Amino acid sequence: MAVGVRDREGIDGDARIARSVLDTTLLPEKSRIGVWQETAASVWEISAITDATFYAKVDAYHAGDLMFGSVTSCAQKTQRNAALIASDGLDYFLMQFYVDGQRVARTRRSEQVLSNGDMLMVDMSQQIETDSTAYRSVDLVMPRRVLEPLLLDSDAHAGQRLVAADPLTALFRKHLMALYEAAPHMTEAQAFSVQGATLALAAAALNGTISPEYASSVRAAAWLPVRKYIEQHLSDLYLTAEQVAMAFGISRATIYRMMEPRGGFVNYLRLRRLHRCRDDLVDPGQSHRTIADIAALWGFSNPSAFSSAFKALFDMSPRDFRNIAKGRARRSSGAGSESDWSRWLAAMR
Repeated sequence: MAVGVRDREGIDGDARIARSVLDTTLLPEKSRIGVWQETAASVWEISAITDATFYAKVDAYHAGDLMFGSVTSCAQKTQRNAALIASDGLDYFLMQFYVDGQRVARTRRSEQVLSNGDMLMVDMSQQIETDSTAYRSVDLVMPRRVLEPLLLDSDAHAGQRLVAADPLTALFRKHLMALYEAAPHMTEAQAFSVQGATLALAAAALNGTISPEYASSVRAAAWLPVRKYIEQHLSDLYLTAEQVAMAFGISRATIYRMMEPRGGFVNYLRLRRLHRCRDDLVDPGQSHRTIADIAALWGFSNPSAFSSAFKALFDMSPRDFRNIAKGRARRSSGAGSESDWSRWLAAMR
């Protein structure tokens, strides 16, 4: 097994981007499944491996805020359930382009079947189950903090399929494939220079799949700055549609129309504040606060109503969520250097 493979000298002496390779075919056959389950456990629970002869290979690169590479594996089933999400606290997006094979992805909202050229969007903070044949994919990992500001609706994409034939999907796929092919000779400075373009193409592909009521006319152009303003003022429990409208010099009616596809202004605030409560419950710096204190901080004065709303959104009570987070112990293989791909994923923020 080659872990943390690094050829660090690039063009003109500049450091090349970090590389990590795991190839189970180099291991004794009887130990392959165990190694894979142990390393993948930092982000996925392997619920079943359906091929008698197991193999998996990961070829990953880490540069700046982004991680990308290829995964080749035999058929298997994976999942991220509520307990795993609470225990690892990961908060990033994973985009997987399928070069070969097929995968079925199930979330609470949908079931998608993906094949060659399609892309699966995984929100690591949301539950998902997958069932794949033998496959090869090219993957891109992006922290929520760098991609979310570019998305029209960051909560709309969990488990989403981007169809291979869509022009924006095809454009992004070509970019990601070119990035991966160039990676062995790419310096850290070069990787950083294309990060903005990579994020922009990812956002374009995702925003292009938003339903018409989200993307129509001026509302789409206005939504991103409005959304940013709301996020910055979520702690203001007296925030109103009128206040937001005044900040942008538009009418209250325009704000209401903009918020209709998102369940209305009040409902949108409530959902975003529930997400902030979730963040605080897993934050070690907030461990001195009671659950009721955290809920009240974000405007939920009724503990029972807060618990019900939290469980409806995250499939787990706030108490159970916090208890799992407190006992967080990320699993790792114990092998390889700090550039190990599984460690990168576990540390991605």
